[in-house]
Order: sequence, then C-alpha cells, then structure tokens
Amino acid sequence: MVMQPGGDSPESGRVCILKLMGTGIVIVLGGSFHFGYQISLINPMADILQEFLEKDLTRTHGLKLDDWALRLVWATVAGLLFAGALLGAICMPRLMNSIGTTRSFLISSTILCLSFALAAVSNGVGIGSITTLQTVYLTEISPVKYRGLMGTMTGFSTSIGFVIASGVGLPQVFGNELWHWAYILEMLPSLSCIRKGRVEMARKCLQLYQPVHEVQLRMSEIMTDISPKNQSSYTGVTRLVRLISHSSPSRSALLICMLLNATVSFSGILAVSFFGTFLLQAIGFSEKGAALANCFASISGILGNFAGSFAVDKMGRRKLILGGLSTLVVLNVMLMALVFSFQHSTNVNYGYVFLAIFMVFFFAFSFGVGPMAWFLATELTTSTDRSLIQSLSVSCQYATCFLSHL
Repeated sequence: MVMQPGGDSPESGRVCILKLMGTGIVIVLGGSFHFGYQISLINPMADILQEFLEKDLTRTHGLKLDDWALRLVWATVAGLLFAGALLGAICMPRLMNSIGTTRSFLISSTILCLSFALAAVSNGVGIGSITTLQTVYLTEISPVKYRGLMGTMTGFSTSIGFVIASGVGLPQVFGNELWHWAYILEMLPSLSCIRKGRVEMARKCLQLYQPVHEVQLRMSEIMTDISPKNQSSYTGVTRLVRLISHSSPSRSALLICMLLNATVSFSGILAVSFFGTFLLQAIGFSEKGAALANCFASISGILGNFAGSFAVDKMGRRKLILGGLSTLVVLNVMLMALVFSFQHSTNVNYGYVFLAIFMVFFFAFSFGVGPMAWFLATELTTSTDRSLIQSLSVSCQYATCFLSHL
C-alpha cells in the first residue's frame, strides 16, 4: 500500500471524508432542516391555519376580524418564527463561549423539541440558535478543501425540509382536522456534537474528520487563534462596537455577509416559500392543484443544492453569488410579467409557463446565493470572531425576513 505524506493512506482519507459527511448530515437535519420545514409548511396549510386562527380569536376573545385585519394578524403570527430566530441567533455566540458547542447543541435541540408543543417564537429561538451554531461547527471541523461542500449542506437540508413540508402540508394528507400532526412529525431526536476546550480532546476530534498530516497544522492555527495575545479583552456590546468602528478584515466580512443575507430575504424566496400556492392559484391553478404544483416545484431546489455542492469550489463563491443574484432578478421580472399578462388575458397556458419559471427560480436560488448566505461568514473570519460575525449575519437575514414578510 502506498502511503501518503504524514502517514495517511487513501483508505484512511476516505474514512475521514465519510465521517465528516455523516456528521454533517446529522447536524443539518437537526438544524437548518427545521427552518425549511417551518417556512414551507405554512404555504399549503395557509387556509387551514387562517381558519383556525379566526375561529380561535372569535371563541376566546369574541373578535370578528375582517379580511384586512386577518391578513395583518396572520402575517404577524407567521413572522413570529423569524422574531424568535433572530433572538436565538443573537444569544448563541455568548452561549457558545460560555458552555461550549456540545451543550449549546443540546440546549438548542431541547428548545426545538419543546417548541413544537409551545409556540412559533420558541420554535424560532431554537432554529436561530442551532442554524448559527451548525455552520460554525461544520467549518471548524472540515478540511479547507471540503468547507464549501460542507457549507452547502445547510442549504441542502433546508431544501429537504421544504420539500417534505410541501408534501406533508397538502390538504389531501391531514385535511382540516388532523393538521396538528404536520408539526408533531417535525420532532426529531436531540443532536449533539463533541467539542471541548481542551487541547487533547480537540486533537482527537480533528483526527476523526481530517487526515493525520493535516491535524497538526489545524491545531497550530487553533492555538494561534486562542492565544492570549489574539484574544480580545472586549466582550458583548463593547466588542461589537469595537469590531464595527475599527477598519479590519473582520468588519469587511461582517458588512459583506450582512448585505448578502439581507439581499437573500428580499430576493423573492420568501414570497415563493410562504405564498407559492397563492401565486399559483392567481395564475390559474386550483387550490389542490396549486399545492401539488408547489410540492413538485420545490424538488428543483434539491437539484440546485446538489449541483451547487459540486460547483462551489470549482466556480468560486463570488461567481455563484453575483450570477445567482442576477439570475433571480431576471426570473422575478418574468414571474411578475406573467401574472400581469394572465390578469389581462386569462390564458391558462400562462400557468404552466409560470410553473416552469417557478422551478427554475428554486433551482437558481439553491444553486448559489441561498447556501452561500448561510456559511460565507464562517469562511471569511478567524475562529476568534467567527461565532459573533456568523450570529450577526444570520440575525440580519432573520430580521429582514420578518420585515419582508409583513
């Protein structure tokens, strides 16, 4: 057997990759999967949930809402997921620094499990905290050449959750009486990953996922980052103010990533995610036909993620982001033009053209800009500022998602 430098064999390298992929799958299914599931489940079940909300307000408070008031209340209630996610993302850096990654995973997963029986806000807190945590963790355990691939897994699991929720939320599945089960099915086992603030345990953790000859190099980088001379004496708000006020690579990375996440929120993906069935109904589909078409169209997002995972390192992050945003602008214009044309001609063929562009939109978003927004911050910063900048970047997306949803 021919040995590679550092005492690594090709077989051991493949084993490390398989371990890395397995860990990544487990983590993202317990994290960003829930985000895709939650935002998609509201789409086909909107009529049922609005009816439940209206009846509950009338029964408990004697309120009778008109259509405008009901739309406002519904938008606010649906947007509470993002409000909770914003809170969770903001709190996560301090939690990670205080108790470590393992316990942070346990707390986030526990909040998620409990939230299915409580409210959308607590669900959002769990989603916000664990999506912030998972991208930082996957970046830190991954060899540099595989970080792009591992980063796209966040977007991939979001698309998986989106597709499953689109199917589970179909009126034909649970109907008007058993819709609660669509939320109960989301309850997955709590997940945790190992990372302690001890040098030897950190070394053993890295050896699970990286070839032996790369472990020492990665350990040297970690020890340099956590050395006292590289650790800031500022914490909390003071650290944030100092980061923003002083020109540095970290500040540039923060501004780029916050701008990217805000752009994603207003790219049209929320309109497609939350109101896809309404858009398809507006273009000529029946209620059940629109739900089925939306479920079918969401599969193209998975295909986009799959293709993007191979393209991310070959094409580069910059080309994927700029090309993706430009493509989304063109597709948004085409979708709105079709809706306008249908209103003036009522030609049913417009609906099928709309559905085709709808699928291309999902593919284009999932191919580039969607996954990039999740993990770009973790690649542009050192471990010293990684959790804070990732938290602020993701928080920006959740905050703008809440605003754009209204």
